[in-house]
Amino acid sequence: MLSSKAILLALALLTLSVAAYDPHLGCAHNIVQDEEALLDVQEEFLPEKSRLLATSVSYPNIRMAVDYSNMVEGTDEFKSYVQDELLPAVMDYYQASIAVKQPLATALRVSTTTQTICGYTTPKSLFTGVSTDFFVIASSTSDDTSNWVASAGACLLSSATKRPLVAQMLFNLYYTKPANGDALIHEKNMYLVLHEMLHALGFTGSSFKNFIDASGQTLTGHLKSAVLNGSTRQVLDVEPLTSKLRAHYGCSTLPGAFLENDGGSGTAGSHFERRHFLYEAMTSGVIQGLRISEFSFAVLEGSGWYMPNYTYADEFTVGKGQGCGFIYDACNSATFLKYDEFCSSSGSRGCGQVGVSGGVCQSDSRSDGCQYYIPVINYHCESADAIDNARLPTKEVYGRTTGSKCFNGNLTTLTKSSQTSFCFKYKCVGSGSTTTLQVYLGSGYVTCKSQSSLKISGYNGQLECPDPLAFCSTVGKLTCPRNCMGRGKCVNNQCVCNTGYAGIDCAMNA
Repeated sequence: MLSSKAILLALALLTLSVAAYDPHLGCAHNIVQDEEALLDVQEEFLPEKSRLLATSVSYPNIRMAVDYSNMVEGTDEFKSYVQDELLPAVMDYYQASIAVKQPLATALRVSTTTQTICGYTTPKSLFTGVSTDFFVIASSTSDDTSNWVASAGACLLSSATKRPLVAQMLFNLYYTKPANGDALIHEKNMYLVLHEMLHALGFTGSSFKNFIDASGQTLTGHLKSAVLNGSTRQVLDVEPLTSKLRAHYGCSTLPGAFLENDGGSGTAGSHFERRHFLYEAMTSGVIQGLRISEFSFAVLEGSGWYMPNYTYADEFTVGKGQGCGFIYDACNSATFLKYDEFCSSSGSRGCGQVGVSGGVCQSDSRSDGCQYYIPVINYHCESADAIDNARLPTKEVYGRTTGSKCFNGNLTTLTKSSQTSFCFKYKCVGSGSTTTLQVYLGSGYVTCKSQSSLKISGYNGQLECPDPLAFCSTVGKLTCPRNCMGRGKCVNNQCVCNTGYAGIDCAMNA
């Protein structure tokens, strides 16, 4: 039965940036739900069983279900894309990567007197019962008066554990466009939904206060305050998040994850701080080349509701091993020169930290003044159309499956040129301290033996060689993106997709 107790809604909106380079999407809580409720359900509290039996516990993967009866607006093409391609990819990923600690022991159902949920007519299946742990009501609308793209929010929680049970996912078809087979558009759409679904699962300020410990008691003291660059900031301190962050940055005194302080009430306090987590999917906004890191998963584990499988997390290198200075240094010219993640020449073109795209050096509204190379699709190494913007089009290689990466330099066949980004194929040779990097320029290659500026015969300017060992163990390392989305197997660092799926990550329908 539904309780009259109110809970603070976890709701997030993705908004389309109108910046000149269209570099990122922003997040804002400017749609609210009036209906907030708790539901009495029968949950298996597996951690208690574990202690009683003195054995380790294996948690079941979360079961998710989606109702599309409220997808009433939009073309058939749009609704088919969301229902058959976009949402299923996201659901498959989370069902493969997340286990639930308190699975429902019975079917999820609501009283027949519950006429609306999340502001929508209650799906009929919830009256008879659905074998699921998390139910999503998908809906659509068209709004050309503002710039939000999609929203998701939990609107029905377990009365015992406060774990989200029912959520809404609302698409603005005015901005959300079908991929039509374009893997990069599909990936960008997918990260929009992956981001929003994490909010609905509990990665949001309204859910942080409901996190529980191993005994099912509400956590206290895990939302803290800490000073950063002269201002008091909110910090999320849960395990294993804090331990993982300390190890990653090499900062043993880090109090936890600094949360975003910019933006409205739905942005500040519900996302990772951008300047510490460049390219992480749970910062406020979406840019090309995002990553769902182990830290997003660690927030889910820290909630007390879930146990993620960290093999499904993307590799994340921003700030790795940089020490406490990376966290606490103010953004200025010295900082820009000290850390490779940042850039100092505003408006210049160079490679983003994740190595898949060239971008433009600039700050954004969430980066606390720190400038970084924000990826631009016209310079993206995995976009075949980006060849039109290549300085050396006969030497560079573009396309989703070509395996090229982004390299900085000012190589030219002319007399002089400025720094730019190039997309070259490459090969890592050797191991450990003997690792070298072969960068292919057309039919020949040059060898990078260290981080240096390399002159190349026949060209003016130079190629900026990255450190071979660092490059080959991070951005140049062959991986299976998101562990093949739960739709295939990773074999020799390449996805072998199950029947019906395709792409380097198995995220596309075959």
